[in-house]
Amino acid sequence: MPGALSSKPDRRVERTRRALLVGFRDLILERGYDRLTVRDVIEQANVGRSTFYEHFENIDDLFEQSIAPILSILADALEAQCDRDRLQMVVAHFWANRKMSRVILAEPTRPLLSRLLARLIEERLAKRVRASRGKKPAIPLGLIASHLAEAQLGLIGAWLSGTPACEASALAAALHASTNSAAAALM
Repeated sequence: MPGALSSKPDRRVERTRRALLVGFRDLILERGYDRLTVRDVIEQANVGRSTFYEHFENIDDLFEQSIAPILSILADALEAQCDRDRLQMVVAHFWANRKMSRVILAEPTRPLLSRLLARLIEERLAKRVRASRGKKPAIPLGLIASHLAEAQLGLIGAWLSGTPACEASALAAALHASTNSAAAALM
């Protein structure tokens, strides 16, 4: 139908966004997060400043949008019927990208990572509360979500140290089990 809006994504927009994300990833490994600027990212991606701001609000937003898909799968570990294959895939991704994983699990990005994961977990906890006809836990959902996020990130960080070692499948199962049992105990 001529003139109709296409639901097909614009390849130029996708290419620009990918260039910004890849440039950001490369720079964070090279310089660390705390020394990155928007200028660094736009130069690396070879795009203009206004183009950057069409996609992201600031460096923190770029970081959050780059990691949100992975953290969403970690947050899904809260679900009884979570997709364990996807969870294992994310855990294996952390392992395969240990250098980057260690960077993002350390300061100064750790608080950003933790807050984003906690926010995603809190959304899932709120659904649980609604499904239970509003029976609220004794402590705020945000506090429970923060605890669960830090527990998951702590377990992944310890595992990435390589001592002691275990398979990605075992860690994924442990993340699922510990997240569920801790949530149940706190709810």
